[in-house]
Amino acid sequence: ERMASVLALAFPLCAAALQLPAPSNVNSGAPPAAGVALSRRAALLGGASALLLSSPAALALEPLFLDAPAPRAKVDTSVLDELPPKAKQAYLQYLPQLQLNADFYLFELMPLLADPGRWDRISDLSSSTDIGSAASISRMDREFVTPMKILALSFPPDLGGEEMQASLDVFQRSVFQLARLARKGSTVGNTAGPSAKEVADLYAAWDSGRGALNAFADAVNEGTGASRLLAIPPKGQEKSYPRSKALYTQLQKDAALCRNRGGEALAGLWGNLMVYGTVPGVNPCGNAAQAYYSQGL
Repeated sequence: ERMASVLALAFPLCAAALQLPAPSNVNSGAPPAAGVALSRRAALLGGASALLLSSPAALALEPLFLDAPAPRAKVDTSVLDELPPKAKQAYLQYLPQLQLNADFYLFELMPLLADPGRWDRISDLSSSTDIGSAASISRMDREFVTPMKILALSFPPDLGGEEMQASLDVFQRSVFQLARLARKGSTVGNTAGPSAKEVADLYAAWDSGRGALNAFADAVNEGTGASRLLAIPPKGQEKSYPRSKALYTQLQKDAALCRNRGGEALAGLWGNLMVYGTVPGVNPCGNAAQAYYSQGL
């Protein structure tokens, strides 16, 4: 729910997020596995296409801000015109989610590894419910696996589709192992902490997932010719990551504030009525999204 609120703030800013800077290399931490059969792609692409067609066009949204943002020079995105229509549509739709996922993996997930008392939060990422109408998929499936799968199915093999699928397979195995180890070693309700080997194994599973995400980003960047996705650095090299943790944290706070005010539409009404301490002309959902999604532009 929290990530959905963040993306609700993000979608009106997709035009900024999707503008492309000068290419830069992404160093993959995991080699791609063997290719995926085309018959599998053909069988699944129909369902993925239906999902894509039912989603709003990323570039057709109105600006979010009540206070007008500073004008910026338009960046050429014509490099995407050479992509197949479905590949271009999937890329434009899921780029903001992929950016959020990389930041979450480094800024939120990695710090949990050092605290066995919070390992239950790691295992919860892969938890789903199956209780009649209340059934739901896990957060990891909803926010990581599904966008990656749709992108992998939308890109043809010669534009990185097979590499994306291979990286996705490695990522799913890594996350499953990460959740299993976290559930086993969690100190919630226990008196004894995990062994040094259990901690090392957990970090290894996280690092395997990191490498798979980097390999996926590599394939996406190479397939689009637009290097918007950055590599997640390994443990101990967090300062080399050029994206801002402060902006990411503020984005989460703004999304929670906007959600508590009833969403963007109601929050705008409250702002005009000077409710919740807001003032007219100031966006009651916050302006962190503009700065966050403009990083690297």
